Amino acid sequence: MSESLKRGIDALMFLATRRCAGVTEIAEALGVNKSTAFRMMETLMPDNIVEKNLDTAQYRLGPALLKLADRYYSSLSAVAIARQHMERLSELIGESVHLCVVSNNRAVVVDQITCSGILMANAKIGSTEPLHCSSVGKCLVAFATDLRRERMLKEIDYEEYTPHTIKDKDKFMEEIIKIKNCGYAIDNMELSQDVRCIAAPIFDNKGECNFSLGVSGPISRMTETKVERLIKEITQTAKMISTELGY
Repeated sequence: MSESLKRGIDALMFLATRRCAGVTEIAEALGVNKSTAFRMMETLMPDNIVEKNLDTAQYRLGPALLKLADRYYSSLSAVAIARQHMERLSELIGESVHLCVVSNNRAVVVDQITCSGILMANAKIGSTEPLHCSSVGKCLVAFATDLRRERMLKEIDYEEYTPHTIKDKDKFMEEIIKIKNCGYAIDNMELSQDVRCIAAPIFDNKGECNFSLGVSGPISRMTETKVERLIKEITQTAKMISTELGY
C-alpha cells in the first residue's frame, strides 16, 4: 500500500473518532506536517469523502461514506438472502452452488454451498475466476451496465486455459450478446476440460447485476440432459433471489 493512501485511510479512521477536527489536530494524529494534512483533506473534499466547515475550518467525514456503507450493507443482505435459496438449489440438483461478485476484474466466490462434501476446486470461497471463460464471470460482464462492461472488457487479456477458451474480444462479444438474449451463461470446459458450469444473473432493487449464481460439476455428471435441467433451476432460483432484493 502506498504511503499517501495509508495516510488517507488513517485520516478517515481518525475523523471517525471525532465529530470534527482541525488541520493541526489531524496533522498531529498522523505524524505529518500541517501542509501535508491540509493537502490530504483538500484532496478528499471534491468527492465528498470529507467536508469542511467554512466558519471553523474544521473537517469531518462526508456524505460519500454513506454511499459506501449502503453498498456494503446491501451486499451483506444479498448474500444472506441468496444463501437459503442456494441451499435449496444444491439439495435439489445434487451439485455445489456458488455466489460471485466482480473484484479487480475477476469473478470472486463470496459464498458457496457444497453438496455431500463435493466441492469444485475453482469454487471455494475467496477463489477467483477469469471473466472471459467462467460462467459466473461471463454472466457478470453480460449483465453489467454499459459503462462498467466497457471497463471490464479493456482489462481482459483472454488467457487460454483449454482449447475451448474464448481467445479474443470479438468472439467474447458474440458470447455476451448470446448470454444477454438467453438469460444465462455456460462454461463448457473453457476454464477446465473436466468441468462444466452454468450461471445466472442476480439483480438488485436498482436493476443492477452485482452478483451471479453458479453451479459447477465434473463433465461426467454434467451431461447435456442435466445441463438443460440445471438451466431451468438456476435461472428460476436467481429470479427468486432478485425478487427478494426488490427487483
